[in-house]
Amino acid sequence: MPLRLPIPIPVVLFGRSATVGKPVSELLRPEYEVIHFIVTPEEARAELPRLLAGRDPQSASPNDVGSHNYSQPPRVAIFGRGYNPDFVQELKKVCGDDVRQPVAWVVGEPSKAPTAPPPPGYGKLVADEVKGVLETWREEGGAEDAFILY
Repeated sequence: MPLRLPIPIPVVLFGRSATVGKPVSELLRPEYEVIHFIVTPEEARAELPRLLAGRDPQSASPNDVGSHNYSQPPRVAIFGRGYNPDFVQELKKVCGDDVRQPVAWVVGEPSKAPTAPPPPGYGKLVADEVKGVLETWREEGGAEDAFILY
């Protein structure tokens, strides 16, 4: 029997810059609620296992991206194109024992990363692509982990 997915689905968003992360987090609504935004690989290693286990982050978030509503563990981890898929696979293994529910690991293809600064409308493009690739996972009830490239 598939798990019931809450609406909005809690998400941890990973990106290199709040300049892109903030509009992406806003454009993912209403289906998804970014609860925490992570910028560095070091922060990802320290905070993601805690968040997936349903615990609050160790430190107060230094940015204004996301709701900071930690009442439910995230069901989706979205990585921007600045994160290598191999790093995400490694992080997924590290988090394995702490994950309380199936998670969609959504990873950007590095070859599609924009030049700096990102072009106008890039946040909308990313949000639309992420929503599109998550649609199947949601339709299947989110009952299994998924590693999804966009």
